[in-house]
Amino acid sequence: MQATDQDPLIAALLEQLQVMRAAEHDIFGSLDPEIRDRPMRPNDWSPKDHQAHLTAWKGIQAERIRASTRGEDPPFVGTETDEINAGLQATRADWSWPDVVAEADEVTKQLGDEIRAAGSARLVESGGLIGGIFGNGASHAMTHFGWLVEADIGVDQARVSAFVDDQERLLNGEGLPDFDRGVGLYNLACAHALAGRLDRARPLLRLAFPLRPDLADFAKQDPDLVELRDELPTIAGLTST
Repeated sequence: MQATDQDPLIAALLEQLQVMRAAEHDIFGSLDPEIRDRPMRPNDWSPKDHQAHLTAWKGIQAERIRASTRGEDPPFVGTETDEINAGLQATRADWSWPDVVAEADEVTKQLGDEIRAAGSARLVESGGLIGGIFGNGASHAMTHFGWLVEADIGVDQARVSAFVDDQERLLNGEGLPDFDRGVGLYNLACAHALAGRLDRARPLLRLAFPLRPDLADFAKQDPDLVELRDELPTIAGLTST
């Protein structure tokens, strides 16, 4: 039975997809076409490639949910991520921007349909599909948007910041299991830390660690949090303040 959009978890996941696609439209769409379609650096991807890459991984996530619903093996089992990425990029390297946009819109719809078809119970019981929706969705986009900003190619930084703010709002909403909320908050904290926004990263980590205590140990070696490494025991509540 297909879940309805009134289900709190389904609604939260669908809104995450909609917010991400709107940000993609604005961030990639505002770039000068010549900048958008050429490598950002020698031997690097173009912004167009980044959009196609984000879409392809949303498509993989849709396939994984579909396979779980049908009791089938998920795609790319045992394949290295770098190998997958190389194949995805080669397939789409010569696509026009309108083709890339059309696929992005269609795949976003497909992923939403698979989320509805699976339903909240299956998504929760799977132990990994919800994390994959965020990992191959909003968290993935935050990473790539950050790279685009670092490349200094004219990306609208205010729009990227608004997208990050939206993710914090969504993660603090209803519907998400604590396990997955903890990962989402942690990833958001990492995005802030990498951008130098340490004052925004700290409170998110304080929320994430009680939900996912295992992340407090993982964070000690996380290169994204190197600027906060000395503070992590206090943030995690392992030492007195």
